[in-house]
Amino acid sequence: MKKNYLKVNQDSKSFLIHLKSLSQSDNSGIYKLYYFEDGKPRTIQRLFAEDSDGILYIGMTEGLLLLRVGNLHKALVANSNIDEIKPASSGHTQIGKKYYRIRKKINVDDLYIQIFPHANPKQAETDAIEKYVNEFAELPPLNGQYGSYDPDWSIFS
Repeated sequence: MKKNYLKVNQDSKSFLIHLKSLSQSDNSGIYKLYYFEDGKPRTIQRLFAEDSDGILYIGMTEGLLLLRVGNLHKALVANSNIDEIKPASSGHTQIGKKYYRIRKKINVDDLYIQIFPHANPKQAETDAIEKYVNEFAELPPLNGQYGSYDPDWSIFS
């Protein structure tokens, strides 16, 4: 496994130490949430193809990746307990609620995150999502909307 993946299921302190060790985690940018199985990305069936990277979500922050991805980690871990009767409101609340709904099917042990620093995160997120949609004909499973900008429509021509 590439060393720039962050394993979600670890204590907050260890997660933040690993996140801080990644180059440019104190910049804005995009991040991706992945589903792994046996230490490698799990193939996800999509509408028109198989996603062999196992991407569940593509997000962005104009703030520090360190803070936003830290909040994502908190939300996923807080919503991973299968015995809870309602979702925890912690960190990245919307993804936390989405994960709560599927936590019995996708174990937190199988979730990983990657960061991608970028000076224009809104554009980078739009580009990453539109690239995904162009390939698979739908948004990543946990994304609820497209990026902030219209894409380069020529990719669909």
